[in-house]
Amino acid sequence: MLSAVTKNGQLITLASLSKREIHDLRSKDSFYCPACNNEVIVKAGDITIPHFAHLKSQHCPEKGGGEGEYHYRGKLLLYEWFLQQQIDVELEPYLPQIHQRPDLLLRIKDRMIAIEYQCAKIDPKIIYERNKGYKRANIIPIWVLGANQFKRITANHIKINRFTLSFIHRFSKDHPTSLFYFCPLSKQLSFIQDIIITSPHKALAKLSFFPLSKATFFNFFLKQFFIDNELYSLWRQEKRVFRLRKNSNFGAERHWLNWLYHQHLHIDYLPAHIFLPVRSQYKMKVPLWNWQSRFLLDFLQRIPKDGVFSTFQAERFLKRYLHIKVDKELIHYDDSPLIEYCYLLCQTGILKQVSMTKFKKLLQPDYYKQIEEALNGDGELLRYFMYNRIQ
Repeated sequence: MLSAVTKNGQLITLASLSKREIHDLRSKDSFYCPACNNEVIVKAGDITIPHFAHLKSQHCPEKGGGEGEYHYRGKLLLYEWFLQQQIDVELEPYLPQIHQRPDLLLRIKDRMIAIEYQCAKIDPKIIYERNKGYKRANIIPIWVLGANQFKRITANHIKINRFTLSFIHRFSKDHPTSLFYFCPLSKQLSFIQDIIITSPHKALAKLSFFPLSKATFFNFFLKQFFIDNELYSLWRQEKRVFRLRKNSNFGAERHWLNWLYHQHLHIDYLPAHIFLPVRSQYKMKVPLWNWQSRFLLDFLQRIPKDGVFSTFQAERFLKRYLHIKVDKELIHYDDSPLIEYCYLLCQTGILKQVSMTKFKKLLQPDYYKQIEEALNGDGELLRYFMYNRIQ
């Protein structure tokens, strides 16, 4: 931790003091953690950023979660960055009403915003519980990940996992899904927006990077979306990889392949309408191709031509593939993957929306007989979305 309190209750931040001042304090005073009241020791070498540390034997609810040199440096740089913007900011304030200590606490007009800088993997349950605490205190949480957690693959592809997806933000209906990263070594902020998951370990996204010296806090609220032409052009390669990939024989993927086998189907023959991009895919436990094929070839297959079904019926069918919890403190507008998918099927004449909660089945999509035919069909459908989609 960068700050602690003295016997007299004075808050001390070591990084703001000279070596001489630290030496004098260390020799004449004792320091205590504001969260657990245990005594802490001063760590102030020639290389590391001066900070306080608990003894190993001590228990503190605020211990852990990536407290190291990388984390201290990033937290301090962000603190100074907010000060330079004349934003009211506190470093590591202890909030006794919720027993939490955010890395930074901002006060902007009548709002309080907690900035959590997370550089190491922790249990997503801890993230969820901390956000619940902030809700009780009427504080908006924003999580910034250390750039040591950021893995870029291409200009528009990033690696993802369940840990990073726990930090997706969406501030309103009009904002894209977003992830935020900061590197204290390069002093660079990274904004990852309009995140569209393509597989369990990869996503498409709009990426932008700003040196800390040229960014402001309001960069967090800028909006970058893929336009249709751009998205479906990129998706053509995703669809080709899906058709031609080697199949896995493990876990959920194996169960899906077994299900296809019992349906007398193979990836080569699946309709082009399976594996289409859905922005709220982060809510699903299984890949796009898994739940979309089950909806199209199982649920929809049972609906007769011109038959009507409700979104309640369809979502009940897909319930086992949904994640139970979506963190409402980070995602303020929650879309339905199923309804997004139904809208895409309406664009191509498979479905027709007849009310806010009901769709009519007009057609059952065609199957393919060989891989070349499937690849051509995929390309034709994606070109339709690129150029002819109804807005």
